[in-house]
Amino acid sequence: MKKSLMTLSAFVLAALMVSGCGKKQSGGIMESIKAEGKIVVYTNPEFPPYEYLGANKEIVGAEIDIVNKIAEKLGVKAEIVSAEFDSIIGTVFTGKADLGASGFTINDERKQKVSFSDPFVTSVQYLIIPEESNIKTVEDLAGKKIGGQNGTTGFLMIEDAVNKGILKGKGASVSSYNNAPDAVVAMANSRVDAVVIDELVAISLAKKTHGFIAIPLVKADGQGLDAPEEFGMIVAKGNEALLDVVNEVIAEMKADGSLAEAIIEHNEISAALED
Repeated sequence: MKKSLMTLSAFVLAALMVSGCGKKQSGGIMESIKAEGKIVVYTNPEFPPYEYLGANKEIVGAEIDIVNKIAEKLGVKAEIVSAEFDSIIGTVFTGKADLGASGFTINDERKQKVSFSDPFVTSVQYLIIPEESNIKTVEDLAGKKIGGQNGTTGFLMIEDAVNKGILKGKGASVSSYNNAPDAVVAMANSRVDAVVIDELVAISLAKKTHGFIAIPLVKADGQGLDAPEEFGMIVAKGNEALLDVVNEVIAEMKADGSLAEAIIEHNEISAALED
């Protein structure tokens, strides 16, 4: 998902506040997981097809399928916890969670706080707009109100474009929401003119909402505001043994085609839930 980070000082403060509450950050994490018979995974289930609430309100999704394979390989159960997106990196950082699985974009800033798995998918940013909208490119967002999910890199891209980039001084404004569906509801109520979010999520949400379409977020020259992004899972630094298992499962699911199948399947299921 393209998510932002807390500052390093905020992480240090969080670590001090929960000192003694989390699991060991190194040398014992695997033993702890196996002894407890579970791997604790934090996610924000508002990012279909990767993580979302299923028909019975259980947390499901393509990334959750990876999580379940990881738990199976470890011989434990996956305890999947719903959390606010912006809290997950801090929760993994302190060791309260063993694994963070919430569509995290891999970037250097985040690597200072947590360790990333190998990427399991590559994504680009899209816009959700009304069908009758004349918005085609980033430049067309001049004078428009743009919504997005708080903490996502897509929202940060647009915020940067408005504050210091291609849309600076062009009358555009940004509004953040707790999740992408809330931003789409705001657009349905004419509070924003467009919503920025990742490709498959945008396509899924547009299909669920009558009168909306999803288009690539590109400039007039056809280029995006940034390069395509890779999504990975996160563990606390030092948890290399767990990271090796995560990477092994991702590689296996890519090789046998089950990961691609899961993304397609969950994209269809999540879209059908609102039909």
